[in-house]
Amino acid sequence: SNAAFVAAAAGGADLPSYGVAVTSLGSTLAMKMLSRTFVEDSQRGVYSHRFPVLGRKRAKDDEGGEEHEHENGGEQQEEEAWLVGGASNVGCAVLRKENFSTEELIELSRDMDVSTDSSFDYYPLTKVGERFPVADGTKEPIMEPKPDSRGEYLKGIFQGISNVERMGFDVLGELGASPAFPNVVWTCGGGSKNDAWLRQRERLLQQRQRQGGTCADDPVRVMRADNAEASFGAAILAASSFS
Repeated sequence: SNAAFVAAAAGGADLPSYGVAVTSLGSTLAMKMLSRTFVEDSQRGVYSHRFPVLGRKRAKDDEGGEEHEHENGGEQQEEEAWLVGGASNVGCAVLRKENFSTEELIELSRDMDVSTDSSFDYYPLTKVGERFPVADGTKEPIMEPKPDSRGEYLKGIFQGISNVERMGFDVLGELGASPAFPNVVWTCGGGSKNDAWLRQRERLLQQRQRQGGTCADDPVRVMRADNAEASFGAAILAASSFS
């Protein structure tokens, strides 16, 4: 919801800015980013919701109608803001399906080296079918081969879910989201409690950022949300407006 997004993304009492994203790592993965542009594609499971204006203006020239952000003069128009994203069927539910206990997750994550890639290329669905970043009812889970090491297996699963998140942001950019890639990703849900996973996701997103040449001088950050309560976000939204 808009309220939950604001709660997770707001560092203080203000609405988040363009390029701020929120990933929820619960039983499934859901991600949203604040964009200047509307994007939607049912074949990829991408949707957009209108978001409160951010208090910024665009000045339209009297001649030609060209718009310029943060300029004086001309007709003032409020900027549009859209919450764009999607929800995948991968997520933390697979960890229980693979019989990882809370204690084992804590222990294995503590010793996990997330500075390197896993050699396993998993797509950790719990059953057939995917919604985002591609809507494919026949998509099969990929959970083989299974190594002897439970730690390596867990690292591969984490990386598989992280890759889906990365592909999701790629799809949003391909469809015309502005900005094309997030500058910060706030994380909520049970998976946000895992520091190793946060570091792995940040490394993989920064790696993708460098490959795409997107804001390489300002690496994307992945952080745990301090507050994900919808009621907190609703209080902020109450003071905002829609155009």
